[in-house]
Amino acid sequence: MINYKRLTSVLFLCSLMILTLSCFGGKKKTTEKEQEVITKNGKDYVKVPNPLYAVWRGQPEYVYVPKSQYRPLLGERITGEDVRIQTQLLERKLARLERQLKSGSYTGGVGGIAIPANRIMKKRVVLLPIEDRVDSLSVGNNNFFQNSLSTILTKTKRAIVLGSTVLKTYENKKWWSEKTLDKNLLARAGSALGVQAFLKVKLNRLQVMPQLDANGENYKTRVSLSVTLFDGLSGMSIYTQTIDISPDEINSYQSPAQAKRAALQAAAQEITDAILPQLGKLEWFTHIVRVDKKMVFIQGGRDDGLYMGDLLNVYDKPGKEIFNQLTGEYLGREPGKFKGRLQIVEFFGVDAAIAKPILGETFKVGDFVKLAR
Repeated sequence: MINYKRLTSVLFLCSLMILTLSCFGGKKKTTEKEQEVITKNGKDYVKVPNPLYAVWRGQPEYVYVPKSQYRPLLGERITGEDVRIQTQLLERKLARLERQLKSGSYTGGVGGIAIPANRIMKKRVVLLPIEDRVDSLSVGNNNFFQNSLSTILTKTKRAIVLGSTVLKTYENKKWWSEKTLDKNLLARAGSALGVQAFLKVKLNRLQVMPQLDANGENYKTRVSLSVTLFDGLSGMSIYTQTIDISPDEINSYQSPAQAKRAALQAAAQEITDAILPQLGKLEWFTHIVRVDKKMVFIQGGRDDGLYMGDLLNVYDKPGKEIFNQLTGEYLGREPGKFKGRLQIVEFFGVDAAIAKPILGETFKVGDFVKLAR
């Protein structure tokens, strides 16, 4: 005999269980929503929300997946066991981010923007006085050569050229002497004022040669010079090159003065082409110049290549010099002790910026500042 009362109770409990599973993450079959589909190179892609958008800086809000791989639940609310798996994954990522922030190795941002690795920052270059070894430059031509080199370097938008005014400051502080080019003095000057490189040019030959052609007498010039680039942090020579320009490479002119200036202009261009790749290898840095309550002032701004929201790492000082133990070649300097991180909030003056601390608080004038990439 069938016990209808007991059968009714069992059916009721089963119905309740099915209803519970369907509402709370059982194997519920959802109806596929209409999704945006685009076609690229003959393949269909479906636009879905990116689950990492809210927790990982730089992630896009939406992603496109091949339609053949698309499932209705992709990018929608995940239920059941999948929720716990996703939560554990995000917790591990957040814990790793916290460790990276404390160590200063995080390349993302906290309320700011990490500077992209391909961002081109201008390097500060001090153009040291040109050394005329053959005494063939008048004061006017010497100034013309300096100005030509400075102008051409500046037009590349890869360098900020610092000239005579800075040199006077160096002389007053006994950081530099025209007769003595000491690497330790250069390193002190470069480290203190955020200079990435010093450029020294020595003129070895400047010969004007007359010649006759169908138009009468004209002049051509031969130029020979040596170029040395010094690293601003160490004061060490990192690049040396001899540049020779033959008369055939320069047009002829009707006067010696025109021919000489044309040769100096050509030499300035040759020097720029030679040192630009070397400047690109140097790391941009600057210093804290003032600390006022919760704001930090640094040397460097829009002209250097900084933007609002950029992040900067702060160190107590440049680290030890690193050399190739096999060749003795100077490779650079390691970072000093990490002190914290700044975010650019405002620009002021010709080339300076105001930043707010977002990590750390014991900042002081002279602290070493580098890009957070």
